[in-house]
Amino acid sequence: MNGKTEKEKQFRRFIHNLYTKEEAETFFRDIHDSRNEVALGSVFSELKDEAECRPSPNDITYHQYKEEARRLLRSMEKEKRPRIRRIAMSVAAVASALLLGIFIFQYVKDAQNASGLYVETVTPSGEREQFTLSDSTRVVLNSRTNIAYPEQFGKNERRVRLSGEAYFDVSKDKKPFIIETARFNIRVLGTAFNVKAYEEDETVSVSVNEGRVEVSMSDATFTLTRNEKVTLNSRTGEIMKEISRNNASSFAWMKGWLYFNHTPIRDVARELERVYGCRIVFDDGQEFNNLISGEHDNKSLESVLQSIQYTTKIKYKKDGNDILFFK
Repeated sequence: MNGKTEKEKQFRRFIHNLYTKEEAETFFRDIHDSRNEVALGSVFSELKDEAECRPSPNDITYHQYKEEARRLLRSMEKEKRPRIRRIAMSVAAVASALLLGIFIFQYVKDAQNASGLYVETVTPSGEREQFTLSDSTRVVLNSRTNIAYPEQFGKNERRVRLSGEAYFDVSKDKKPFIIETARFNIRVLGTAFNVKAYEEDETVSVSVNEGRVEVSMSDATFTLTRNEKVTLNSRTGEIMKEISRNNASSFAWMKGWLYFNHTPIRDVARELERVYGCRIVFDDGQEFNNLISGEHDNKSLESVLQSIQYTTKIKYKKDGNDILFFK
């Protein structure tokens, strides 16, 4: 029996709590040894396959595992008596096995929620793209937007990941439709709404055209209905929810229009870069805290720049596709 097979047996005994103190110490030393990566990978693969063949534990069991692991780890941190060195390995071993169980549980849970490979779609500057997901949800992407979604949704939920701006017309289904972004998550069943979540922008927003949307941020959750909008300013932390009789401004980009409503000048610059494929920089040593408002219907970049200069007194200098804003 070769050494690799014996090492795999040792790893498996540890995971199932069949070990001596010396074996536990050996385990923690071996998992940091790159020469054991193959053996560890083989054991994890076997455990994954076993877990997928078992009934998936419910959320209550999952949280019990998680809390028990945390409790054991806290007991390690709080233990100050001399025998800490004798019991640390034992406690850590049990906690490690529990955390591994949590990992397996989450893996199976995720596998049930999405089937097949993920597809990634990216739109270049100045272009938009429209397509339909496997559940008949219609998606329209704005410029420089990245979306990842499974070829076929799983049986428990419909989940996608978004960076940029997109309009969703979600087909009605008992499975929730979830959109993950860098700053918030959105959960719906069937509705139409706009998400603007460029990671480089100061402000992000969600606007509802019809139906009902739940927006979850780090410290707040909002429920939005028709013609309602929530905006988060990541720089100031300000969150604003508003009702508009004419919410069409949030969807103006789908017609190729530009619409700004007290929009920070730096976000305006990023928007112009995405639409016109240019590059905008701000002069060093100067403050640019202007808020821009206005609508531009199929205007050229030059017309938009002139409008900004007229309303804010911010000057600009062009050099090919490079633009400098200065005062």
